[in-house]
Amino acid sequence: MPDLNFHIKASPGLEPLDLSQGIMVLQTDLEGRFVYANRAYLQYMGLQALPIGASALEHTDPRDVPTVIEVVHRALENPHQTFWVEFSKPTRKPWNRSRWEFMALLDQHGKPVGIQCIGFDISDAYRRARFQGASLELLASGLKETLSPEEVLQRALEAALTVVPVAQAGSATLLQPDGCFRFVAAKGYDLEALQKVYLHPREPLSLSQHIQARVFTQIDIARFNQQLDPERRAIIEGPGRAGSIQAMLATPVVVKGVARAYLYLDHFERPDAFDGLDLRHLEGLARHVAWLLYGNELRQEIQYSRHHDPQTGLLNLYGLRAMLARLSPAPRALLALHCRSLERVRRLEGEATWLSAVQTIARSMQAELRSADHLAFERGIFWLVLEGVDNPTTTQAVLTRLQARVRDQLAAHWPQLVFSPRVGVAFVQPSSSPSELPQAAEMALEQAQPGQVRFYDSALVKSTLEEDWLHQALGQALRPLKSGGTPLGFFLHYQPIRTLEDRRLQHLEALLRWQHPKRGPISPALFLPIAEEEGWMVELGGWVLTEAIARAAQWGIPIAVNLSGSQLEPSLPERIAGLLQRHGLAPQHLILEVTEQVALNETNLAVLRQLARQGHPLYLDDFGSGFSSLERITSLPLAAIKLGQGFVKNLGPNPRADTSEARLMRAVQAIGNSLRLKVIVEGIETEAQYRFLLAEGFSLGQGYLLGRPTAIESREQIWAMQRGDA
Repeated sequence: MPDLNFHIKASPGLEPLDLSQGIMVLQTDLEGRFVYANRAYLQYMGLQALPIGASALEHTDPRDVPTVIEVVHRALENPHQTFWVEFSKPTRKPWNRSRWEFMALLDQHGKPVGIQCIGFDISDAYRRARFQGASLELLASGLKETLSPEEVLQRALEAALTVVPVAQAGSATLLQPDGCFRFVAAKGYDLEALQKVYLHPREPLSLSQHIQARVFTQIDIARFNQQLDPERRAIIEGPGRAGSIQAMLATPVVVKGVARAYLYLDHFERPDAFDGLDLRHLEGLARHVAWLLYGNELRQEIQYSRHHDPQTGLLNLYGLRAMLARLSPAPRALLALHCRSLERVRRLEGEATWLSAVQTIARSMQAELRSADHLAFERGIFWLVLEGVDNPTTTQAVLTRLQARVRDQLAAHWPQLVFSPRVGVAFVQPSSSPSELPQAAEMALEQAQPGQVRFYDSALVKSTLEEDWLHQALGQALRPLKSGGTPLGFFLHYQPIRTLEDRRLQHLEALLRWQHPKRGPISPALFLPIAEEEGWMVELGGWVLTEAIARAAQWGIPIAVNLSGSQLEPSLPERIAGLLQRHGLAPQHLILEVTEQVALNETNLAVLRQLARQGHPLYLDDFGSGFSSLERITSLPLAAIKLGQGFVKNLGPNPRADTSEARLMRAVQAIGNSLRLKVIVEGIETEAQYRFLLAEGFSLGQGYLLGRPTAIESREQIWAMQRGDA
């Protein structure tokens, strides 16, 4: 009899108690007869009601009765102490352990009158400990000895019968060189007879080609056996005892998504014999078997996945760094390319469309690269290693050729995808290590605008630190937008657009501004690209629309708002319509401005047409700064074009009518008039420029001369602006 002075400890590896299963409470009198038991005890024992007056020892496994009697005596002899024991209970479970605390119940005089027992079901903890022990033993045997595949599966089967105690027999099949599965291990069966059975890859006893553990019933097994030829069926139902199996737990040994072997555990009495823990334990053993049988293949697979992007099969950044470390010192360039349009495709058209576009771009670039060059992909960035390239001129030539090839390939299938990537370039430096090259290229990439190439130099380090600060500060300022709040430090300025003839106010343009509490005003040219890149423009643009619509309704003045490409989602027209209805504003009082690059994207065009049908005037901003054809522009539902500030700037502060710049202005005006579009001239700063434009017949203008952007905080400011005083 073990020493029960205080505890009988659990087996090594036993996990902490899980009290979520319920605490069992039981009380008996001094003769061991039931006095009380709670619901948890009744459920554990499978009792409908407590047999009051019956002996508790009748509900104890006979093997544990001496232990119970011993601990009761100790509790009565030491009424102020508790004693812990573990033993089995006679339930239907094949493996059942519980842990109990015994203590004496005392009356008011301190005299023992009964025994109280508090118990915990620790069966699953024991089973997990068994699994850990059997798994370690199986792996150790495979590492210490040179085992044949048949020996590995036989030992795995024995381990499985240990960790799944309900199983009464088992077998294992192995994929052979001829492409068929054959029985190579068995417990409780005639292995020699089973070895005569072959199973095609589509018909092992999994029935479903599953790659996870699954339980099959007698109905499933009988249905499968009907598909076998008479000879194999006779063996399966004879020596294989298939007709007697009530529950079969089957799991494959999977390598690279393909089943290479199967483990089968059988129970002959109940169809519900196996539980979820049995399935998980058998799956765990199957993974160990896969490692013992196909370790080299799995190691190669892990090595491949570590170095390659899973979606494209290209090298990932880790693999790129490893490759650069292996290359001998030589002139080379590393290019990092990021196309923002790809992220929009992913968001609007889904992962499958995005992946197909990425793969098309990758194939197009690979077709143009030399055999010595390399292509990698990770986190939406394409990485190109160009051997022998050590100067910007050659780099630009390669990029021009690559982009032309990619655009040709995309045109047929992805017209909505504008491939105008921003590019960062770093050249190998004698003083730098290969591992520093990706960091340098990415640093240059972060400083590049869409369609722009930036080359790394030491000065970029300082600007990158500033960029990192901007990213962090902007994220903190915009975070309230996620919960419907107001961005911190953001507000709108309004700049007037006037008729040139009498300087009468036509409408206002809303311009976003950011005042940082420590750094002061931050230029939109700095924070808007970051907001776009970080995915904030939908929320930030939505806030601008809400503010502008509210002010337009309050002041009775039309307001123009700039839209970014990422805002032009199919749901935008409906959201804007809801805001207009809330504030009682007519659609023609909300003017929407877009740039050429945004407007001519095929996906955006459908949204813009819907907004025009709803009654919003659409203005093409910065006309002349892009490279789009007039033919494409005529397809847009535009109400006006705004000439970029460069037109007036090129005229100079004192324009002359006989210059080429003046002739260009007349030509653009003629184009606008022929297309029946308003023409708004931006950047008017001097009286001489104003008089020139008025003389040339331009009717609408915007610029510091006609009114600077300003915050509007009172009705008086509106009146002053309408009079032309501000």
